[in-house]
Formats: sequence, C-alpha cells, structure tokens
Amino acid sequence: MYEVISGLPPYHDISHDEFLAIKICQGIRPRFNIKVPQLLVHLIKRCLDANPLKRPTAAEIKGILDKWKFELFYGKAEIQNQVKEADKINNDLPNGNINISNLGISYKTHSEAIYISRLLNFNNLPEPKNSDDYYEQNDNIISKELSESQQIGISQQIDISQQTDISQLIDISKIDISQIDR
Repeated sequence: MYEVISGLPPYHDISHDEFLAIKICQGIRPRFNIKVPQLLVHLIKRCLDANPLKRPTAAEIKGILDKWKFELFYGKAEIQNQVKEADKINNDLPNGNINISNLGISYKTHSEAIYISRLLNFNNLPEPKNSDDYYEQNDNIISKELSESQQIGISQQIDISQQTDISQLIDISKIDISQIDR
C-alpha cells in the first residue's frame, strides 16, 4: 500500500542492511510526504504492526475493501470524503498541485537497496516493536520525530511531472475484490 500510494519503494534511499533491520525492529516505518486518508493510514498501520497477531488477514482486508466499495456505491463513503480532503491538502503543499495518483516520480535507489527475496542472517536483532506513539499518530504511518531520530527519511528527490487526483488512485469501485488472495 505504501508503494502504491507514495510511488516510492520503502527505504529506497538507504542501504538494506543489518542497521535498517534493527531500526525496523525498533519501530521505524516509512513516512508519507503527502496527506493520506486516515482510513488508509489506519489499515496500513495494522498491516505493518510489529505483532503479527494484530495484522489483518487477507479475508479481513477484503472485508474492509468490500465495505468501502459498498459505501461508495450508496454514496455514504467516509473514504471518499477523506480522499477529497487529502487532495485539497496535497494541492496546497509547497510543490503545488501534488496529488498522489500517477505522480511521475523520479528517484534514485541506493546501491544497497535490494528488492529481491534473499536470506538475511542477522544475529541478535531486538524484539520487534511499534514506536511508542504508533497508534497515536493519526496523520502518518510513523511520527516525524521518530523518523528524524532514526535518521531515515524519504529522499527529497521527487519530481512531480503530472497532475491527477488521489481519488483516481483510490477508486474502490474499480477494485476486483475476487482477485484478492483468500
């Protein structure tokens, strides 16, 4: 969900090594540099929870998406209101008219950012945990303070070249729910 919304792979600008693994265990999560609807932020946080038992199952995610789709159909969708609010806020960002759908983002991936499956054999990693304010932060996956204290931020090398609306990206009515893993 993070990559689809932000247009960036998580931790694209840092080395994927033992230090990143430790920071993730200590509660670091990627940050959005744009406004994201609260319902999506909450679902993403649940999916990234350090405790696997608190993460939603595929069936639960399907149920949430079905509910949003049903509410959209009957014009009672809180998600639709939140998407409109996010678009309005994103349009007022310093770069101007930023909308998260089809951003046309160009970025440079760190030479040691590896996005293929591989065995990581790190000894003595700390017990995974969420940041202390994980569920208190309502506007992002992780607080800016924790992100800065961990010295991991998304690179500012974002080139916005197209203007579209978040609503085009998060058009729940076009989701084929039957394609979600059960």
